[in-house]
Amino acid sequence: MSEIENNIVALDNEINSIVPTGDKIYTIVTIGQDSYAFDSKNVLEILKFVELSRPEKLPSHIVGLFEYDDKVISIVDIKSILNIKREPYDVNSMIVILKVRENVFGVIVNKVTDIKRVELSKLQNTPYNSACNFIECIYNSENTNCGIINLEALSNRVLEHTDENGQFDAGEFLPKDEKSLEILHKRKLEYLEKTNKNPYTVLNDNDEFVSFFVGENRYCIRMNDIRGFYKLQETKMIKVPCTPDFILGLVNIKGDFVCIVDIKNYFHSQKLPYSGSGTIIILDSDEFKIGILADAISENIQIKPDELRLLKKQEGRCEITQYVKDGEIYLVINVPDMLSNDKLFIR
Repeated sequence: MSEIENNIVALDNEINSIVPTGDKIYTIVTIGQDSYAFDSKNVLEILKFVELSRPEKLPSHIVGLFEYDDKVISIVDIKSILNIKREPYDVNSMIVILKVRENVFGVIVNKVTDIKRVELSKLQNTPYNSACNFIECIYNSENTNCGIINLEALSNRVLEHTDENGQFDAGEFLPKDEKSLEILHKRKLEYLEKTNKNPYTVLNDNDEFVSFFVGENRYCIRMNDIRGFYKLQETKMIKVPCTPDFILGLVNIKGDFVCIVDIKNYFHSQKLPYSGSGTIIILDSDEFKIGILADAISENIQIKPDELRLLKKQEGRCEITQYVKDGEIYLVINVPDMLSNDKLFIR
């Protein structure tokens, strides 16, 4: 090898050895039997499966079309792109609406399982070379490999006019029984009614919320008010004596002791049995180390300020507001006002 070639090899080795720093929030989904993840900054919304239009024979990876915020977008069968065994869709399937550059499209998934902040240093390159590169890298979570979807490659595939599986019709896997068709049609009408009442406007980061369950209640927190998500099973809760009932205890996360709040008890004085499982949502605050224990993370939703309904003000604070979507009530937590309440802190 010449000196120049040796220098090139050395430079390549140095670049490959660089460990990425920082973290990203990913939306974790199930597709078939496996886990995959989308970069949450590209996720506009997560919808229940709805009635789709099929005005003509569509490319094999396009299940149908849907009107989303005054745009007709493609709803994609990602199983055909990833070469996963295809199975019929049902009313429990979900549609993840993605935006990659200016391309907005939807992807059908079995379910959304989590929203998680992942350290980039824990991502691993795929141990194989692929011409398509639809899987960007691998993340190992709880001994389960999760493929990080390359959204640029996926978006380019959606926009392609060529059809590698032209004989295949994704529409064959749409629900066909009368009850399912009625449910999907009703959902579509409800969505269109909502968007007609609330004309499309440009959304910003403050409009993005994460919803989750505590007991039977649905709550929402603005994405910008969240520092991270951690599984309770991965840490240990330490009960602190002489604290209010809504303080579940302390957990140690990366060397910081975080106070965990039972928000159903905090807001409604309803104490739930401690199950020992769930997801800890760490609130974003430089001053306080506070977390909320959620039974299950649900979906990303977008809420504009004029869609929130004030419930009650106490001492000039408005810690919780209400939002209604598809007949479901969401209790939206105002994190800055909540963190300003003295009752959270032990004197």
